[in-house]
Amino acid sequence: MIDNLNDFVSIQLVKNAKEALYIQLYNKLLKLIRERRLPPGTKLPSVRKLANCLSINAGTVVNAYRELEKNGFIFSSAGSGSYVSEHPLGVHSAVDYEVDTAKIYSTELLAPIKNTSAINMRSISLNPDIVSVSELKKVLIKILDRDQGRAFTYQESQGFFPLRESIAEYLKSNGIKTNAQNLQIISGAQQGIDIAARTLLNHGDYVFTETPTYPGAVAAFLARGAKIIDIPLEEDGIDLNLLESQLRKFHPKLIYVMPILQNPSGCSYSLKKRNRLLSLAHYYNTFILEDDYISELSYQTVPLSPLKSLDRDDRIIYIKSFSKIFMPGLRLAFLNMPECLSKKLLKVKYIADISTSGFTQRIFDLYLREGLWQKHVNDIRRIYNAQFDFAYNTAKQYLPAEVTWHNPHGGLSFWLKLPKRINAGELCSAAEKNNLLLTDGTGFYPHHTDTHHIRISFAALSLQQIETGMRILGKLLSTKDTPIK
Repeated sequence: MIDNLNDFVSIQLVKNAKEALYIQLYNKLLKLIRERRLPPGTKLPSVRKLANCLSINAGTVVNAYRELEKNGFIFSSAGSGSYVSEHPLGVHSAVDYEVDTAKIYSTELLAPIKNTSAINMRSISLNPDIVSVSELKKVLIKILDRDQGRAFTYQESQGFFPLRESIAEYLKSNGIKTNAQNLQIISGAQQGIDIAARTLLNHGDYVFTETPTYPGAVAAFLARGAKIIDIPLEEDGIDLNLLESQLRKFHPKLIYVMPILQNPSGCSYSLKKRNRLLSLAHYYNTFILEDDYISELSYQTVPLSPLKSLDRDDRIIYIKSFSKIFMPGLRLAFLNMPECLSKKLLKVKYIADISTSGFTQRIFDLYLREGLWQKHVNDIRRIYNAQFDFAYNTAKQYLPAEVTWHNPHGGLSFWLKLPKRINAGELCSAAEKNNLLLTDGTGFYPHHTDTHHIRISFAALSLQQIETGMRILGKLLSTKDTPIK
């Protein structure tokens, strides 16, 4: 605990650093607050005293204190000074809008799998055995015969122009009208999220996300010093009433959403919510970052089109990954850019990695032009539709009635809500001891307030493994030895 002014001398600021001095001081003080070295109720030094102690301008301290107060970490009392906030960490309030990036991912999402013989219900990567290697070989030979050594040269940073033309044509079937000039080829959806964050966000800006949401997006936003405000999901999409009230208060630079088969919940937005979301974004003048996670694996008779297909205001940055349902190791995706942002996005992409693999781009261009991509999508949709139905019926058979989940009508996983007596983390640990790997849902919440959800996936499993996994999970959930909260 810091008891006197002398202890603040340990704060080191770099005066010639790229990061402003007040931001450095803000981060140092915030670290002390989070570590409880400045516990709730602690009186901070006056602006003048701290400025003299650190040999910095008083305005630097004023700005740092102002940011801390704005975010709820400290409060000021007229004539008395500034104090560390009494708000407990973990309360869903402005105090929690900045989160330690290191805690976004749970250990199981980062650590390599040690038990390779276990039934893996964590993985949401497709079974590699379903990829037609013979078809891929034919495409590779065609490209090498046609392009020779040029197949391995650098492409322009925006992407292989023929591929951008092919994608623009492909998007027409999804109701999206665009052209090659507004498309940026990227190395996976995560890079696209990072590019959008770098383009739009500065330290202290607000970003709205769904909750639960994709942890990689939250990490990208926090890396820019943004503040996350999470809006709960309902069965048909984001809670629009809460969204609008928060828009009035915080005026975010960006709203990050997954309107089709959201990860991890699996929910899809209703048409009513889609239209209302676009209206709100227009009224409050904010951009939407749409992450089309896995829309091809919708098993409904009439699949939903991307939110971008309704965008008449050119307000949506649309990210689509091809890797997820093709070959994850190829790392290929694209951004459909609003015209007003295209130059900035292109510059940030160039700084990120200059150029995405040209050979991979040529492969996918041929897949699109020769109709092989649509054939592949139809094949895996048929395969995984059967997997989905089997997994859904098996879950209903083996899991106790007190475990609930929303039928996503697509995708590769289920988002299970556990009884309150069961802690997700402890259940996942118990499952691993029984050769079953599950995903603890805690990491999908920006503020870690939920410990009663898990995600189970059938993506990489045989029907027999699915049944065995569901049986093990059902037994763990029903036994008296089930981990208690």
